[in-house]
Amino acid sequence: MPVGTTIANRQQQASEGLIGFFVNTLPLRVRLEGNSSFQHLLQQVRQLTLAAYAHQDVPFEQLVTALNVERNLSHAPLFQVMLTLDNTQVLPTH
Repeated sequence: MPVGTTIANRQQQASEGLIGFFVNTLPLRVRLEGNSSFQHLLQQVRQLTLAAYAHQDVPFEQLVTALNVERNLSHAPLFQVMLTLDNTQVLPTH
């Protein structure tokens, strides 16, 4: 079951100060096995995500081309579900 997620894609120190939308999409394929525990699933997702982060500089379009995926305008080529983590700090209002 492939799921997509986004990553900020600012690996190079030179790009940290730039203004703009530097985001790449990472497809993650989680394999659900019979009676696996939730703890096992979380461990698998963690390992998979860390491995995907190691290759975050590969452009999504290059991955789609390399996998020779048939394109369809009704959905994304590698997944149909996308999760995004918003870890921005919420400031208290006074």
